[in-house]
Amino acid sequence: MSLTFVRNPLMLLVLALYLLAGGLFLKDYLIWDAQWLLALALVPLVVQGRSGRKLSPWLLVLGIALALVAAGLQNYTFYFFAFLLTVWCGAQLLYGRISLYPLLLLLVASPIFQYVANIISFPLRMQLTNWAVAALQAMGTEAEAAGNLILVNGEEFAVDPACAGLSMLSLTFILAVFLLARLQHSRQLVWPVWLLGLLLGIMLVLNLVSNLLRILLLVWFRVLPDNPMHDVLGLICLALYALAPFYILSQFLHRCLGNAIPAKENEPTVSLRGSLLLNYLLLLMLIGTGAGIKSENKLMATLAIPQLPGFEQQLMPNGVTKYSNTETLVYLKPVQAFYSTEHHPLICWEGSGYKFRRVQQLQVGNRTIYVGELEKGSEKLYTAWWMDNGQHQTIEQWDWRWRMLKGEEKFSLVNVTVARQEDLTQAALAVMELAEVKAYAKQ
Repeated sequence: MSLTFVRNPLMLLVLALYLLAGGLFLKDYLIWDAQWLLALALVPLVVQGRSGRKLSPWLLVLGIALALVAAGLQNYTFYFFAFLLTVWCGAQLLYGRISLYPLLLLLVASPIFQYVANIISFPLRMQLTNWAVAALQAMGTEAEAAGNLILVNGEEFAVDPACAGLSMLSLTFILAVFLLARLQHSRQLVWPVWLLGLLLGIMLVLNLVSNLLRILLLVWFRVLPDNPMHDVLGLICLALYALAPFYILSQFLHRCLGNAIPAKENEPTVSLRGSLLLNYLLLLMLIGTGAGIKSENKLMATLAIPQLPGFEQQLMPNGVTKYSNTETLVYLKPVQAFYSTEHHPLICWEGSGYKFRRVQQLQVGNRTIYVGELEKGSEKLYTAWWMDNGQHQTIEQWDWRWRMLKGEEKFSLVNVTVARQEDLTQAALAVMELAEVKAYAKQ
């Protein structure tokens, strides 16, 4: 790819303004963890392009549409998508055609991808537990599943989110995109877009397979969480049963299905002056949209706070209401729309330093809820959660989102926590039946 943009101060100015806008409006949205920093570090290594300033009208229109949606919904996730797509289109106007890899890399390292990965990994862990128990029973081992626990001869093996497996889903996709980009660069064969999607789907399947094998090995050799080999074995399985097969398969498919890069470079379709002008207009759009997106805290603060008898109440950021007494802690976390992310306990409690253990589904009356243990040093708490709109309780993501999309009352995530395990079921049932909670969920 040509590096003439390095010698053009106006191009550098546009790039600097994009970075400044992103840092200003997305600094609180982005999660500056190791995976995001790794993705940023790998971006220069996956940038591939050809000369010729080329504008893709459909992608540009999509970027503008996402910005309008972000402004209308006051949503930073849509703004993040609009920002990436708009900057990618703007960069192609200045520096020539650029491959999808930088865009893919930042998407799979983004907060929304990590959030979705964390949420879908929960039911996947439950399913992996059942599969592992079935495999162990087929091998003649007496085993049974209890939520995310595997019980073998009186010993417990937990398929926890902290284990080096499904928690590294974002990392495996980052490495997959990097490997695909390096293969294209080394062989000068372009991946068809459909094949890129297929290979990333295969990586997800390989990740599940490596996790299943990891669980079986941990149980078979009785490697407990306090053993240093617990995490080491997880990383070895990830490398041997996910990354290595993915690379071998990618090499084979690349040789068979890769498309040759056209020998003739495309002529510029937009002048440099026109490219700069369009980029300045895109910058103004991004800055205006980012500045216009208000914090959800202001919207949430206008909602009436329900009263729960016997509880002290406290309004927290993002519209979350905290209720507490000497025995029970309750969080009510409203969801604004069917597309919104809920404040999931798996994320919120771990952000406070707690680790989840023994997560499973529990039948309470005619309702099903999630329950689990929280550990932080020597402290142990017991927590339950579900989605509630005052008329319907559920733990299924698609259920409550579909109901909100159809126009039913808004849901809230209800999280009940106690210090004694024997109190959890009764506390959860009592909160379910409070009319004030139901009225709050309807707002």
